[in-house]
Amino acid sequence: MKIIANKFFILIIYLLGISTAFAAPHPPPPNGKRPPPPPGLDIDENILFLLFIAVLFGIYIIYKHNIKIKTPT
Repeated sequence: MKIIANKFFILIIYLLGISTAFAAPHPPPPNGKRPPPPPGLDIDENILFLLFIAVLFGIYIIYKHNIKIKTPT
């Protein structure tokens, strides 16, 4: 009985989500003006720093996972 109730609630949430997606207002029609340009920010300004942080975080996750595996519970 519990599985059927869970499926029922998931179905209701799914249907309500679809109805709100289709009920979104339409964007206003274009009036011939161009949108303002985006700010002049460089996307890859600190790419090396971010890459370094990502590598360190990956090493940390792998090390943490290996310690969990090696320690007996």
